[in-house]
Amino acid sequence: MSAVLAAREVAKIETPKSLLVVDDSKAEREIMLLTLGAAFPAAEVLTAAHPLMAKQMCADRRFDCVLTDYNMPDMDGVALAGELIAATAYLPIILMTSVGDEMLAAKALRSGISDYLPKSRITTESIRRTVERSIQACGQARVIDEQRGELENFAYALAHDFKQPIRQIVTFTQMISDEIQIGEAGEVHNHLTFLGEAARRLGKLVDVMSQYTLLNQPPELADVDLNRVLASVRASIAPYLAERGGEFVAPSQAPTIRGNETLMTQVLQNLVMNGLQYNRSSVPRVEVAARSGAGHWTLEISDNGLGIEAEYLAEIFKPLFRLHAASEYAGSGLGLTLARKAVLAQDGAIWCESPPGRGSVFHVRLPAAQGTRRTPQH
Repeated sequence: MSAVLAAREVAKIETPKSLLVVDDSKAEREIMLLTLGAAFPAAEVLTAAHPLMAKQMCADRRFDCVLTDYNMPDMDGVALAGELIAATAYLPIILMTSVGDEMLAAKALRSGISDYLPKSRITTESIRRTVERSIQACGQARVIDEQRGELENFAYALAHDFKQPIRQIVTFTQMISDEIQIGEAGEVHNHLTFLGEAARRLGKLVDVMSQYTLLNQPPELADVDLNRVLASVRASIAPYLAERGGEFVAPSQAPTIRGNETLMTQVLQNLVMNGLQYNRSSVPRVEVAARSGAGHWTLEISDNGLGIEAEYLAEIFKPLFRLHAASEYAGSGLGLTLARKAVLAQDGAIWCESPPGRGSVFHVRLPAAQGTRRTPQH
C-alpha cells in the first residue's frame, strides 16, 4: 500500500474512545465535560487540573486526543504540549484559550499542536469537527512518516541487493574482454550466457523492487519451483563461494511453493549470504532443507557461522540492526529486514533459532503450491 493510500485509510477514523481535558478552572473543566459528552457520547472524558497531573495521566495511559488550556500555573499549554509530544509522538493536542490571538495560534501550530480553538467558539459541533480533524491529521502524519522511513531504508539497501548480479556482469565482461584480446574465444559463449542470466536477474530485481518496495504494492503470487530459485541463488553466489572456499548444499529435489519467484530468490540469497559472511569457519557452509506440513512447506537454512545470542533473536529483523561493526563485517544492516518483508508479502512467516555453538537456523514457512495464479488485490 502506498503512503497516500495508507493515509486515506487512516482518514476513515473511528470515534475517539478516550479524551483528556487539561484546565486549571473547575468551571471550564465541567463545561468541557458536558460539551465533549454531547459531541462524543461513547467516549471516556477525563480531566486534569494541573499540567503535571496531565503529564502523569498521559504517561499512565493512552488518550486519543488532549485538549489543553493555555493559561495555567507553572506551565502553559504550549509548553505542556511540547512535553507530551516529546513523550508520545503523533498525539493529537488541541489548544484552547479564552482570548483569540493569531500570534499564539501560529506559535502553537509551530510547536506541534494539532489545532487551536478559542473557547468563545467552542460548541458541540465545532469541538467534534476539531477533535476528529486533529486525530485524522496526526494519524496521516504518522503513516506518511513511517512510509517515508521505510522507503529510505529500502533505497539504502538497493546497492546491497544489486551487488551480486552486478559483480557477475563485471566479472564475465572482463573475462570476455581478456579472451578476445588473446585470441581465444572458446569460453566466450558460456561467459555471454552467464552475463545474460545475471543481467536478467538484475532486471527482475529492479522490477520487483519498483513494484514492491518503492510503491509498496503487494507482489503477484503464483506457484514457484524452488529448484529454479535455488539454482539461481547458486549461480549468483558462485564467485563468493569460490573466494571463500565455502559450501552451499541444497536438496536434490526441492518443493513447489506459493509465492513470488524473484522475491524468493532474494530471500534465499540474503539468508545464504548471511550464513556465509558472518562465519569464521575454515569452510563456511550453508545447507537448505525442506520439510512439508499441513498446507505449507518450511525451509530450514542452517549455517556453521557465528550464531546469534538468544536476546537478539527478536531484534535481527529490524531495519539497520547490526550485531557486528561494519568495519568487521560488511553489509547494509537491511538484508534480514528485506527478507522478512518479502516473506510476509508472500503470506509466509520467518524466524530464527541459534543453538549454542551450532551456528544459526532460519525457518521460512510458505504456503504449498495451489496450481493456480493469484493476482494481488489493490
